[in-house]
Amino acid sequence: MIDNHDIFALPRHFVVISTLGEMEMVCTALNTRPGSSCALVSEPDAGCFMGIAWWKALTAGAGMPAFLDCGMAAARAAEGLRAGLGGVIVEPACTQHDALAQLAGIMGATCLRGRPDAHVIAGPDAADALQRYLRSHPAG
Repeated sequence: MIDNHDIFALPRHFVVISTLGEMEMVCTALNTRPGSSCALVSEPDAGCFMGIAWWKALTAGAGMPAFLDCGMAAARAAEGLRAGLGGVIVEPACTQHDALAQLAGIMGATCLRGRPDAHVIAGPDAADALQRYLRSHPAG
């Protein structure tokens, strides 16, 4: 579950990415849909097994919100915020969420409590499926 205060300024579209090809697919899809916006989300717990440097490199220059999922690892989420990430996700049961949310506020970032519903890029028609997702969930 995501606290309502966490998402008031975020786009309605969330897309899971884990490769540069997926990142490029999202950018291409958004370029063909003027006025659309999107937030990127890592795979679950990616902050723990892929790391902060990977996410920063993958999303550098994305021009959209990007959230690294750190699972229950509050220390990894705090490390990501201090490293300049714009957003992190921690599990709803993470008892340090309030402290992380305060740190995120100080850093000008966002800490989500739980993963948002997000489109997963997969399958042989992944680009078309992404376009359908963006069309079926209008922004605004």
